[in-house]
Amino acid sequence: MITKINKIFAAALVACGLMACSSDDERIPNVTSANCPSAIALNVPADMQRLIYTDNTGAEVLPLIVGESVQLGYTLTPEDITFNEVVWTSSDETVATVDNGKIEALSEKGLGYSIVSVAPTGMYAGSGVLSTLKVKVAAHMQQATEITLTPSATEVYEGDQVTIDYEISPESATYRTLSWSSSDESAATVDDKGVVTAISTGGNTTKTVTITGTAMDGSGVSGSVELTLMRIVQPEDVAIDQTYSVDNGYYCALNEQTLALSFTTTPVDCTSSLIEWTTSNEEVATVEAGVVTFKGFGDVTITATCPETGKSSTIKLSIPVGLLRETFHNKDHYSIYNAAQSGNGTSSSHEWHDGYVTITTYKQNATNQRADLKWYDLPATLHAGNYPIVAIKVDDVKDLYSGEGVTARNLNFDVVGKSESGADFKALANGNNKYMGDLKCEDGSHVFIYDLSTQAFGTGGLAPTNESISFNTFQLKYADIKTIDHQITYNLYWFQTFKSVDDVKKYVTEVDKQSYTVIK
Repeated sequence: MITKINKIFAAALVACGLMACSSDDERIPNVTSANCPSAIALNVPADMQRLIYTDNTGAEVLPLIVGESVQLGYTLTPEDITFNEVVWTSSDETVATVDNGKIEALSEKGLGYSIVSVAPTGMYAGSGVLSTLKVKVAAHMQQATEITLTPSATEVYEGDQVTIDYEISPESATYRTLSWSSSDESAATVDDKGVVTAISTGGNTTKTVTITGTAMDGSGVSGSVELTLMRIVQPEDVAIDQTYSVDNGYYCALNEQTLALSFTTTPVDCTSSLIEWTTSNEEVATVEAGVVTFKGFGDVTITATCPETGKSSTIKLSIPVGLLRETFHNKDHYSIYNAAQSGNGTSSSHEWHDGYVTITTYKQNATNQRADLKWYDLPATLHAGNYPIVAIKVDDVKDLYSGEGVTARNLNFDVVGKSESGADFKALANGNNKYMGDLKCEDGSHVFIYDLSTQAFGTGGLAPTNESISFNTFQLKYADIKTIDHQITYNLYWFQTFKSVDDVKKYVTEVDKQSYTVIK
């Protein structure tokens, strides 16, 4: 068989001009060139094509029951090829055989799958010009018992599309595709892949349409989902709220990652998704549907434009070097996380709340507890010239658990970084409890303050005021909580950098709305 294929392959090479030949004998034709196939595609009958699904390996799969057969065809490209003979193969003939394109799902000879291939004769040996189909054979039909539909969105505007994902139970069900239908095809259509296209709401109001996916195994099992078709109303004008504008004194922090801008439109009930959003500098920030994603430091102007009227609104944002801000108002993203610390059979944990996180300590040793605060949005960038003050509002366990015998704890700012000029900086303030200031708030929490302009690092000395330092290790060790023999909790409220200590005090009174006592 191998010898025969190789002979055919060699003959095809000659015919396609890959092997040159010439002769003075007029009885031998002079073959100079031929059109060779560049691609081949399998053709599956329409009624069977609806059953093909993609498995978790990315292969297209045709399910068959033992004893079934199906006739496949093929298309060669280009149309004017010189030779159009093909070779059909099956990777496992105990599962399925193929003869001139006819697949037979074998009875009593094995279950599983076989890869059916078709390739141009002479290229069968491995030129890459072939087409394959995975045939999965089952002993009998396993019908579906439940179908669950999950749309990518429940609201869709005229002309837009929604994709409906689905799950068929049980996983062993033979057929893995659905027959789709729409309750109102004049309003929305659905194709054989579950992609819904909204056509019309039928007036000036919204409209609902039901999309149904039905099993193709005769079980009658189906799943449905209701979509709301939204009418399109062109925005005539837009106004971005300027709360976060740098012109109003607001600065964005890179570590916060995103900022959802508020805006109003005319008319109020317009299709706001039609508004076009642009950024003046994609290296600083990008924008989509009014949500700004920070990419780097600098100033950027975000613009919203109504496409039909051309009216627009802008906001100027600034992301300065050295500003860090974490206030725990985004459950999906916050910068100080559970460092998964553990010891002596216990482990620490974080529980997010809007505006703070609750931290559970772990057992450091028989009489000490510990739970460090570790920054994961790295690098964390500080700039002593722009924002020299580092402050953190947190419960002091010495106060919180004094009644349980806690008399001490150590706060140690463990950081490792490099300045723009390459100098190393480690250990802010160089030691335990070296914070420069301590404000005790009326709610019992403390604001611990470090000053980059006056407090030296253990390595590197004072931070430069004319360049930034980027830290790939950035954590406040909260350790040696003693004396206590069980796990405890404390709250972390915020972590920020400021331009001055006065700014910290102003933030406590105006934003936190707390009075405070200066402890240090």
